[in-house]
Amino acid sequence: MKNFIKSKYNLNPLKIYKKNNYYFFFSNNDKIYIIKSQKSKDYLDKLVKISNDLYNNGILISTFIINNNGEYYTKKGNEYIVLLKYNDISANDITLNDLNKYFAINHRDLESNNLAKEWENTIDTIENEMSEYNKEYSLVQESLNYFVGISENAIQMIKEVNFSTNNISHKININNFNRFELNNPFNLINSNKMYDISNYIKYNFYNYTIDYNELHEIINKSSKDDIVVLFCLLLYQEEYFEIVKKILLGKTDEKELNKYINRVNDYKSLLRYIKNSLHNVSIFNGLEWIDK
Repeated sequence: MKNFIKSKYNLNPLKIYKKNNYYFFFSNNDKIYIIKSQKSKDYLDKLVKISNDLYNNGILISTFIINNNGEYYTKKGNEYIVLLKYNDISANDITLNDLNKYFAINHRDLESNNLAKEWENTIDTIENEMSEYNKEYSLVQESLNYFVGISENAIQMIKEVNFSTNNISHKININNFNRFELNNPFNLINSNKMYDISNYIKYNFYNYTIDYNELHEIINKSSKDDIVVLFCLLLYQEEYFEIVKKILLGKTDEKELNKYINRVNDYKSLLRYIKNSLHNVSIFNGLEWIDK
C-alpha cells in the first residue's frame, strides 16, 4: 500500500497504522485515512460533492484527497482507494452542537433509510437464525424476546407517525460514536434529525454521561411528531442486535450483551421520561409496561 500511495498520490507515508479496522498515516502533520470502497463512481462523486459542500459551510468533515490524475479516488483491483484528510483535530466527545451543524444543511443526493423496513429485516434475520439453536447462546435466548418485543412496538409506532427524512444524518453504531465516524463522509445518510440525536442520547446513557437538562431542552425544542420519532428510535435498540449478530458469527462473547441487559430498568426510566413529556397521545396506548 505504501508504494501504491506514493505512485498514485505522490505521498510518502513512513508508517501505516491500524485502529478500529481503519488504516491511516501522517503526512505534513495531517492525519490521512485509507478507505477501501466498492461503491459506484456515481456514489463516490456524490460523496465528494457533499463533503466539499459541508466543509465549505464550516463543518470539519474529512475531505477527499486528489490523486496524481486529478481524481478523488483511485481504482485498485475490484475496488476504489480513497484517501481522506481528517480535518477535525478536537479531542472532545461529540456534542449536540456538532450534530446541529449537519442538520442545518440539506442534501437530497444522499441515500435515505427506511427505518421500519430496516428494523423488520434485522429482527426477521436474527429470529430465523436463532430458530436453529436449542440451548446454545443461553444469554441471547433469555433476552431476545424482550428486545424483539419492544422493537415490534417501535416498528408499529414509526409506521403511524409522519416525519421528514431531509436531514443529513450518520449511520454509526453507538459503540463507535466518535468524531472520526461523525466526520466520515461514507457514514452520511438522509434521515430525520432524531436519528442522530437518539444515538447521541444512547451513547451518553450507556457511558453514564446523560444530561437530563439537555434532554429536557431537546424535547422542548422539538415537535410532537419528532418526539414520537425519538421515542421510537430509542425503543429500537439496534446496538443490542448488532452484538447478537457478532455473537452468532463467533466474533464476540455473549457477555457483551450484559451492557444492555443489566440496564433494562434504567433504560425504561429514560423511555418513560420521554413518553411522559407528551400527554394524552394515543400512539402510546399499549405501552403500559414502560410505567411498571
